[in-house]
Amino acid sequence: MDDATCRRLAALNRCFYRRHGEAFAATRSSPWPGWQRFVDHLPPPAAGQPLRVLDVGCGHGRLATFLAAALPWPVAYVGVDGSPNMVRLARRRLASLPAVQLQRRELTALRGPALPAGPFQLVALLGVLHHLPGAHVRRRVLAAAAARLAPGGVLALTLWRFAAEPRFAGKVVPWKEFNRRLRRPLDLAQLEQGDLLLTFGHDPAALRYCHAMSEGELAEWRAVLPPLADDYLADGAGGQLNRYLIFRATA
Repeated sequence: MDDATCRRLAALNRCFYRRHGEAFAATRSSPWPGWQRFVDHLPPPAAGQPLRVLDVGCGHGRLATFLAAALPWPVAYVGVDGSPNMVRLARRRLASLPAVQLQRRELTALRGPALPAGPFQLVALLGVLHHLPGAHVRRRVLAAAAARLAPGGVLALTLWRFAAEPRFAGKVVPWKEFNRRLRRPLDLAQLEQGDLLLTFGHDPAALRYCHAMSEGELAEWRAVLPPLADDYLADGAGGQLNRYLIFRATA
């Protein structure tokens, strides 16, 4: 995928969260069940210190509220998101929590993701990788996230398995149909296998770019990530909506 296509698809998702961010956040007020398992992998912070957390693609900040309730230690939380609207919603949601920093960062920036400096005991990418257009962009973001880990720290990421759920098939909008709506059509030859457009809710105009990860792409990630510590399915009605991959940096 070329840079121009990456920029346009990223802009499509920013538009979605600007227009529909509040409705989207309202459907995701509770933590996912799968979060508790990766919490069990977290190393304890040094005595008297908080657990430092980087939440990449933090949305409206529900991971921060979950960790504050689930962990026996204080948390120093840094959340970054590419959507100004979602950062605004996170500020409102997390106003009562101590030690919270929220930043708007463009994860698809062509010069590389400007993630906050580490180290962090937990770096999370939950429900975000499917929104990053371009295999090279996803790999670059993952490499930057892994570089922020403290020794023994945990990198937790989820892969949304929408392509394996029949109920999402009716939400797919063909790219050719979408192109007919545009003054300047996308170059469909730049799209990668697994790139889809999905509607949200009952609004056919609420469109999101989403990418279904292949096993081949997952294998390529291993070159930039620390050793795999856990791999499991959780969430959704059948307990298989998200795939969790948990990596641990060497001590």
